[in-house]
Amino acid sequence: MSIKQTRIWRIFSSVKIAIWLLAIIVMLSLIGTFIPQNQEASFYLDRYGHSGYRALLSTGLTNVYSSFYFLFLLVVFSINLAACLLNRMPFKKNMLGSALSHASILIILLGALIGMFFGQKGLMKICEGEEVNCFTAQDKHQVELPFSIRLDKFIYSEQIDPKEKLLVYSPQNDTQGIIAEIPTGIDIESDIANTGYKIKALRYLPDFSMDTVTKVAMSRSAKANNPAIQVQLKSKSGHVSTFWIFARFPDMHQKTDPNFKFVYNWVGRRPKDFISKVTILDHGNEILKKDIRGNEALRVGGYTFFQYSYDTELLSWSAIQVVKDPGVGVVYAGFIMLIAGLIIIFYVNPLIRGR
Repeated sequence: MSIKQTRIWRIFSSVKIAIWLLAIIVMLSLIGTFIPQNQEASFYLDRYGHSGYRALLSTGLTNVYSSFYFLFLLVVFSINLAACLLNRMPFKKNMLGSALSHASILIILLGALIGMFFGQKGLMKICEGEEVNCFTAQDKHQVELPFSIRLDKFIYSEQIDPKEKLLVYSPQNDTQGIIAEIPTGIDIESDIANTGYKIKALRYLPDFSMDTVTKVAMSRSAKANNPAIQVQLKSKSGHVSTFWIFARFPDMHQKTDPNFKFVYNWVGRRPKDFISKVTILDHGNEILKKDIRGNEALRVGGYTFFQYSYDTELLSWSAIQVVKDPGVGVVYAGFIMLIAGLIIIFYVNPLIRGR
């Protein structure tokens, strides 16, 4: 009796089992999509509570794609798919496309398993001017890099709501006499109606504070606790005055010019972009400079660096996600095989049959 006639072979080569395995894998993948993966314990406690967090932790649903049962299902599905493929041997010429399509799925799964077993993924928090050569993996241990990365500058910008304006009133009728609505974009000079005056925003601080020693204005944090905007007002005669206007305290500094009253109509801003300008160093020698941003990763030495997060309080550090996946090339090869198989099935075979 050949191996293809045994009960075990019939079980592993069953198309029905393949469908069930695929359905379970898809269901677990959906769960991993809806439940954020690999977050801090505080995140799950805030969202799901203590009992919910314990349930997620005990079932491994906080790290679905690396759980033993997900990997087990992938291995079994790969064996099942290989058995189904071998059942069709020897292949006929018109089955080449089908064979390539089936084999491609095996190659893609193999690449995914290589990435899961041998890949690395973690996070590094780095301050401006700091140089690091390691990152913290998901299991909290430190992973050394074969090079160093230095954060030269962290750039954070916000999306200004179109409703955010600097309102200019006539002091004689400050309830209805809006003379002009000035945009709050930095260094954009605007005319105040037909008065001959010009005004532009010089600086924005989300949480205004004044250093008691140096008398320099600064932001205590990146949160909008006390938003203020510094403006420059130029009179008809060319006289220039600079002052601050506070969103929450509109009556401060309103005696700067008797002709106007200013109100800063602040609207909640959203993060627009955060960029880490980094340098890669090898034994102290600079080998690459690159910007890491939301849609632009840095790839060097088999590692990929993504802009992940930042210090929302003081903007003092940038969080960069580090990924090394040796299975990516195998996955790409599998997709190329899949495309080739589909081309043969839907284009080449009909062309041959039509001759």
